[in-house]
Amino acid sequence: MMTRQQIARRICSGSGLIDAHTHLGADAALFYNGDFPYAISAEDHGVRMTQSGIAYAVCFPFLYTGYFQMAAFRRGQFRRDPRGVSAFPYAFENQRLCREIYEAFPEFAGRLLPSAFFDPARRPREQAAGIRELSTRYPLFGLKTATSYLHSQIGALLAEGACLLDLAAELDIPVTIHSAVLPGDPWANVFEILKVVKARPDVRFAIAHTCRFDRRALDTAAGLANCFVDVAAFHIHCALAQQNHAAVAAKSDRFPADYRHHAAAMQRIAEAYPATLLWGSDTPAHLWKSRFRNDQGQEVWMDLPCGPATEVEELRKLPPAIQRRIGHDNTVRFLFGEKGGDDEN
Repeated sequence: MMTRQQIARRICSGSGLIDAHTHLGADAALFYNGDFPYAISAEDHGVRMTQSGIAYAVCFPFLYTGYFQMAAFRRGQFRRDPRGVSAFPYAFENQRLCREIYEAFPEFAGRLLPSAFFDPARRPREQAAGIRELSTRYPLFGLKTATSYLHSQIGALLAEGACLLDLAAELDIPVTIHSAVLPGDPWANVFEILKVVKARPDVRFAIAHTCRFDRRALDTAAGLANCFVDVAAFHIHCALAQQNHAAVAAKSDRFPADYRHHAAAMQRIAEAYPATLLWGSDTPAHLWKSRFRNDQGQEVWMDLPCGPATEVEELRKLPPAIQRRIGHDNTVRFLFGEKGGDDEN
């Protein structure tokens, strides 16, 4: 098995396209809720990467973890399942991710780059210990959380969950954080995330989903040396912007761009924040179809379509220098720091 440093050197020495935000595995809660997507395998990833010309993909487990009782989780209640497969959140899912890449499909090792999922507030010390032990057996390339769906305050990373950021600093791996601007979502508010980023200059962060197009958040992120912003699921967020949906920034706070045209909007943002943006597809969540209750208790069916190749096809419309910057150079700095793959720690 190659080491993390060997993989890093190979990535840094080339110019291949890096997808900074994808998922791998299955989310049983999404499946039983009738939502899409709900699963993708390493083999599926390999087929998509070959067809799209993607050299490397950062992969996170899907969200649901066997630590919780599934029926309660689907109702927005977070109860530990004493008969579950995990003694702490994501113990099973993180191990399963690494085993799939490095043992079941070793032909993709070094191309699929696993990042461990975490919950910042529930048993963080046990999670940190588990991820540290996992890193002794498999190369890890980051950490990821999506606190909106866990109802777990992102600010816990400055309190009981600080040990998880200590671990990221110790292993020299970055942290990707799902972001939100919805008034009914206090768990992953982009400005609360920025407080965490400012407080931990020793850790590299990526704020996911283009900070929901909030110009104030993008400006702040660009002013922080340890902060990047990924554009995952850009196509469906452009659709939300056209609808003036509350899941993206209000018009008065939104970065000014023509969101009717995916590539043009992305280019405008990339030119405004040249050292900050990372390209990511959110595969397979480049599309989103979900039935849920909003913060007012109303049942909503959200249908946000996107073709399987749309994200990369739109990226290819950008000038080559921008493609290289947001699809490789910035991502190398995010993953490995300014030294790239030269550090043998």
